[in-house]
This record gives sequence, structure tokens and C-alpha cells, in this order.
Amino acid sequence: MPTVNSDKPAKVRKNKTARQDITIDDLDAIIDSKKPKKPNAKLLQIVVAAADLFHEKGYGPTTTRDIGEACNISPGHLYYYINSKDDFPAMFRKIQKNNIDKWEKAVRKEIGRVPPDELLKIAVTDYAYLVHRGRRMTVFWYHAAVQVKREDSAGIMEVEKQVVNLFKEILESGCKQGQFHVKDPFIVASNIVMMCQTWALKRWLYKDKRTVDQYVDQILELIDAMVKGQQQSGHKKLRPPVHSTSA
Repeated sequence: MPTVNSDKPAKVRKNKTARQDITIDDLDAIIDSKKPKKPNAKLLQIVVAAADLFHEKGYGPTTTRDIGEACNISPGHLYYYINSKDDFPAMFRKIQKNNIDKWEKAVRKEIGRVPPDELLKIAVTDYAYLVHRGRRMTVFWYHAAVQVKREDSAGIMEVEKQVVNLFKEILESGCKQGQFHVKDPFIVASNIVMMCQTWALKRWLYKDKRTVDQYVDQILELIDAMVKGQQQSGHKKLRPPVHSTSA
């Protein structure tokens, strides 16, 4: 599937969807190479099963016994791979950080090669499909942030700031070049992130009405109108109704 994990130059591209949020490549990127190597296929099965259970039951109610039963392994066998349930948020955070680092690197390669308006489309498209691929992980963090270790919740907040800051940087560059007309790049950047994440958070609302490709196309149009201003986008500025003060 075309995601920002590709080494090819970033460009606006369509996603063919993935069946699971977490892959062998994700695990390879976060497993400490100094530790003895574990069979990644089994670890992948465990991590995916845990993600499924956290999504269905919630992080708090899910036990390590539940995870072991879902993988058809004993608790003792499960603890060969993990120390406790708290290992999973740490792994999810590292996976998210690794993916966002790759996304940022791919987008930054295009700085100076394409104008800010095209760069914004690239960044939004790739980030939106990254959210789609990890949609269960996005939902997990919104629901479980207050239940996990502080270092994990703080870490995922820093990852989101990383995303917002890159969008903000692109918007500021576009404003300097006269392509964008944005009063507060930080607020607009935050709203762009929220638009992308809404696909995961409101999946129940959109899944029967829009494909991910349709959703991405529509938010690109909305963002284009938002950053280019009312005059550039062709929309008339709405004015509040005038109320008569005559008796």
C-alpha cells in the first residue's frame, strides 16, 4: 500500500487500505536489537490481538489472560514476549513515533522542490492515509491516554505536536510566499490534524457513506479553501443578519 513508509519521493497518492494496523516492519523498527531476537510473527500476532481487544473491550478491562486466550497461548508463554500489559502502549507509542518520523522525513524531502500549496497536499494526503492505516491506534490513544503510564501519554502528545508543527511550518511558508492567507497557522494546523484524525474517531459515521479516498479528497478541498482565504477559494464571506432597531 502506498504510504509514507516508501523511499520514493513524496507525492499525492491513493491508499489501497491495509488489513491490520501493525506489521512486521513496525515491530522490526522498535524491537531493541541488543535483546535476543524473538519470533516476530508470533509477537505480531500477540500485538495485533491486543490491539483488537483494546479496541473492542477497552484498555482497562482487557487482561493479559484475555490476550493469551485470543492467541491460543498460555500466560507463561505470553510472558516470554511481554513483561506486562503496559508493554503494549509503549510499543504503540514507538510505532506511532517511527511512522511519523518517516512521514516527516518524506515531506521534508519535498521542501524547496514543490511550492507550499502542493507540499501541503502531499503532507495532508500522506498523513490522512497514515491515520487510516493506524485508525485503531488513533482511537486507542483518545480513549486510553489517561489510563496508560505518564511517559507513554506524554510521548504520544509530543508526537502529535510534531505533526502540528510541520503543518504549521508549511502554512507559514505559504503565507510568506503569498499562497496562503492564514491569520493563525498554529490553529489551522491543529484543525488539519483533527480533520485527518476524525476519519478514525468517527469511523462509525463515515464507513457506510464515504471511502477513505473520497474522505481525503473532500478534506483536501476544505483545507484548500480554508488556507487560501475566502477570496481565493471563491466563497462569499458570511455576514451576521442585520436586526432592525426601529420600533
